[in-house]
Amino acid sequence: MIPRLLVANDLPGLGKVALAGSLPIMAACQIETAILPTVLLSSHTGGFTNIQIDDYTAGMAGFLSQWQELDLVFDGLVTGYLKNKEQIALLIDFAEKKELSLFVDPIMGDKGHFYQGFDQAYARHIRRLCQKADVIIPNLTEAAFLTGTAYLGERYEPVQIENLLRQLADLGPKIVVLTGVSFEKNKIGLVIYQKQTDEIVYVMAKRYPQLFYGTGDIVTAILASCYFHGIALEKSARLALKFLDETIQSTLALNRDLKYGLCYEPHLLDLIKQHQLLLEEIK
Repeated sequence: MIPRLLVANDLPGLGKVALAGSLPIMAACQIETAILPTVLLSSHTGGFTNIQIDDYTAGMAGFLSQWQELDLVFDGLVTGYLKNKEQIALLIDFAEKKELSLFVDPIMGDKGHFYQGFDQAYARHIRRLCQKADVIIPNLTEAAFLTGTAYLGERYEPVQIENLLRQLADLGPKIVVLTGVSFEKNKIGLVIYQKQTDEIVYVMAKRYPQLFYGTGDIVTAILASCYFHGIALEKSARLALKFLDETIQSTLALNRDLKYGLCYEPHLLDLIKQHQLLLEEIK
């Protein structure tokens, strides 16, 4: 059976981030998606100007109202950018009625600061969603906001990361994936914490000095897809970071403005093959 996931995120017309970037990745990982836009944008907000932005909260309510009436079975809900507390409440209500497993990327900040439009009040609302999740995948900034602790900054020790993971797990999720973790100048990656076993796994990759848009969306798309297939997150994390590294190399080879997004298309066939191998391991 191919898992059917409801995917809630913003949808840019240009830039290959959020839904625009993740949907082809999830299709390559044999996921059927129902798309729930949270915001419609002419482009993503990194490096572009004169952006058309439409809040889609009312539209979300209409989508979910119809889907609630249909005899549809979803295997899970994957969330990304949610604009406001009303959107969060809509998703919590729908997930409870449909008894959905939640894979939550609590997008709200980076480098110790909230993104524009978010604040502590929003963090309290997104924390409610995280409390109901099976898996959450925050970065270090979002982890600090969720736990009410100080942002660790750029330098920290493994013990601080591991304490933070356990604090995040205390909110409710079974699994925590902490992204953007780096102990060396040329390495960055993620850390996976399994609450039931208290197991912690570090998965690292090459760090590039440039700012790329959509890297987190690719990682979340692959990890969520693999999770709902029953593939171990450590294996899916290695697949995600390998795919991301190859994608970054192809993107840099284009020698174009990075705001136009990651060049992942040449690597989709290999992703399909590698994901299929992981599926065959669990049959």
